[in-house]
Amino acid sequence: MALRDWMGTFGKARSSDLVMQLERAYEAALLIQSIEIEFFADRPVRTDLELSVPRQVRGQMLRRFRVALQLCRESLEQLLPRRHELDSQQQRQLQLIESVEARYDSRSSTASFSRSPDLIPRSLMGAVERVRQQLDPEAEATVVAGFRRKRNTTLVSLRILLLLVLVPLLMQQASRSFVISPVVDRFAPHVPFLSYTKPQLEEAAVEKLRIYKAEIEFDALLKGSVLPTNEELHQALALRAEELKLEADSQSTRAIKNVISDGFAMLGFALVCVFGQEEIRVLRGFIDELVYGLSDSAKAFAIILFTDIFVGFHSPEGWTVLLDGVANHLGLPQRENFILLFIATFPVILATIFKYWIFRYLNRVSPSSVATLRNMNGGG
Repeated sequence: MALRDWMGTFGKARSSDLVMQLERAYEAALLIQSIEIEFFADRPVRTDLELSVPRQVRGQMLRRFRVALQLCRESLEQLLPRRHELDSQQQRQLQLIESVEARYDSRSSTASFSRSPDLIPRSLMGAVERVRQQLDPEAEATVVAGFRRKRNTTLVSLRILLLLVLVPLLMQQASRSFVISPVVDRFAPHVPFLSYTKPQLEEAAVEKLRIYKAEIEFDALLKGSVLPTNEELHQALALRAEELKLEADSQSTRAIKNVISDGFAMLGFALVCVFGQEEIRVLRGFIDELVYGLSDSAKAFAIILFTDIFVGFHSPEGWTVLLDGVANHLGLPQRENFILLFIATFPVILATIFKYWIFRYLNRVSPSSVATLRNMNGGG
C-alpha cells in the first residue's frame, strides 16, 4: 500500500512537472510571436536586419528572443516523448510551440535564424508520420486511451460546471432563507440603516398616494355620490400612506437581503474556483475544444450573434433593461444619465477587446474563420 501511494505521488509530481514545463514553453512561444508582430511585421526574426529602434532596445529584444527560443527547444526535447500524456488543450499548446520553433533552423546557432529550404516538404513528412502511427501496434491502445481521456474530460467538465452554477445558487438561497432574512427582519425595526426608505422608494410612494387620492375622487364622481370630506379623505390617505410605508420598508430590506445573499453566492463561487483549479483547467480545455471544433461558418455565426447582441449598435434597449433589473435587485437608484453613459462606453470597450482577440489569437488559430467572418459582415 505504501509503495502504491509513493508511486502515485511520484506520478502526480511528474505530471505537474510536465504541465509546468509546457506552460513555460508556451509562454516563450507567445513571446516569440509578439516579437515577430511588433518588430518584424509578423515574419520570422532576423538579426541581420536593421530596425528603426534604438540599439539598446534591439539588443534587449534579441536577448529575450534567444532565451525564449532556447527554452522552446529544450522543452520540446522533454515534451515530445511524453506527448501521449497531454490532453487536447495541451496538445494545441504543444503544436504552437512546435510551429514557432520550426520557423527557425535548430541545426545552426549563427546570427541568422532564418530556415533553409527542406529537401522533403514538411507536409509530406507529416503524412508519412501519420501512416506510421496508424500502423503502430500500439495504435489501438492509444486510441482507446484517448477516448477514455476525452470521456473523463467531459465528465469532469460537466461536474465542475454544475458546481459553479449550483453551489453559488444554493448558498444564496439557503443563506437568505435561514440566516439573512430572520436576522434582517429581527433588527430592521431597531436599526435605521436596515429600515431606511430609499429616496426613489419615497418618490414612488408619493406618486402612488397621489394616484390613490385621484381614484377616490374619480370613483365618487362615477357613482354620483358626494365627494368625501377633508376628514374622510385625510383618514383614507393616512391608511394608504401607512400601507405604502410598510411596502417601501419591505422593498428596502429586500434589497439589503439581496446584497448580502449575493455576497454569499460570490463566496461560494470563489470557494469552488479555489478548490477546483485542476477541474477548471480541464473545463477550459473542454470549452476550447468545443468552440474551436466548430466549422468556420458556425464560428462566424456565433461571433456575429454575440457581437450584435452585446457589443453591436442594436442593443441599447437590452442594456437598459439589464441595468434597470440590476438596480432594482440591489436597491440602487435608476439614474438615466448613468445608464446612457454606460451604454455609450462599455459596449465600445467590449467591442475593442473582442476585435483585439480576433486579431491577436483567432487570426492565428483559425484564419479561415476570420475570412468567413469578414465575408458574412460584407467585407468589413
